[in-house]
Amino acid sequence: MKRKTNYIWVIIISAFVITILANVGLFNHFHKLYTMKDPTPANQEEYYFTVRIGFVGVATELLMLFVFAFYNYSWKEKLFRNNSVFLIILGNLILFIAFIAMDMFIFKYVTKTHPNLVLSVFYLKDYLINHSLVLIIAIVAPYMLLRMEKAREMEMNLIQMKEEKSTAELSALKEQISPHFFFNTLSTLSSIVRNESKSASLEFINDISNTYRYSLSSAKTDVVTLKEELDFIESYSDLLQKRFGDKLKINIEISEDNYDYKVPPMSIQLLSENALQHNIITSENPLQIKIYNKEKSIYVENNIIEKENVESFGIGLMNLNNRYKLIAEKEIYIEKKEDLFSVKLPLLT
Repeated sequence: MKRKTNYIWVIIISAFVITILANVGLFNHFHKLYTMKDPTPANQEEYYFTVRIGFVGVATELLMLFVFAFYNYSWKEKLFRNNSVFLIILGNLILFIAFIAMDMFIFKYVTKTHPNLVLSVFYLKDYLINHSLVLIIAIVAPYMLLRMEKAREMEMNLIQMKEEKSTAELSALKEQISPHFFFNTLSTLSSIVRNESKSASLEFINDISNTYRYSLSSAKTDVVTLKEELDFIESYSDLLQKRFGDKLKINIEISEDNYDYKVPPMSIQLLSENALQHNIITSENPLQIKIYNKEKSIYVENNIIEKENVESFGIGLMNLNNRYKLIAEKEIYIEKKEDLFSVKLPLLT
């Protein structure tokens, strides 16, 4: 709002400057008549005539500049958004006719300088020539200011997008590499080393390495291919399965013809982590996470056995939705039923 007010003041100040410049000749003639030492009656009549004509001319051009500029500045974006260019042209035409009528009324009945004035093609042509500069500036200037405003807005959006992206990536990394997650992973590894084979231990270490490598590398990009995300989810799922055993079931059903589509990095992981974070996991009631594709979208669903008190890291679905809006101007779709929680992620090209 403050920036828009500044633009309006630019129009107002420009109006005064342009009007003064456009009437330099008139002011000069008025000054010569005013400083004349021995004016004749004809000179005095010319002086008063100049005052009347000059005042009306300056006031009319100032008013014209204000009205046309404010009309085009205030309504241009709204009318163009509705594809109503015709209404903008019609509005300017109506304003122009109104100023002609006002001008004729003042000259005939107020200043009485042209009591016999009639509307004619010559008068319209002369009126248009005399006010062409002011009209052009009054109509063009608002569009130039609006373009500057739009460019500034786009610049601010880009800055905001970079800030949001950095925040989202940092938050995602904090969630993934949180001390809690790291502690549980090491505890699971310790248990595997004690109770299982060397190959199982090495496989688990490899999954840990893949998980953290992807977490770090994905921070450098806005989107990754679905294949890359699924490869990461495979390693991440293996970690979770080793940790939770039969308490957790993860089912992935993604057709290979979708592998080249793109998603924000760690988006599916975030939804899987969200399911783990908000639900009770037991052998009697295992958490079941299903990941599948349908109509150029990825669905991540889980059954609901909701915890009463949930510790949240503040990433959540809003963060993921913001990433989608900033990257592709799309949004995720969330649906919560009595026993099922589902999130739909649009696949990006």
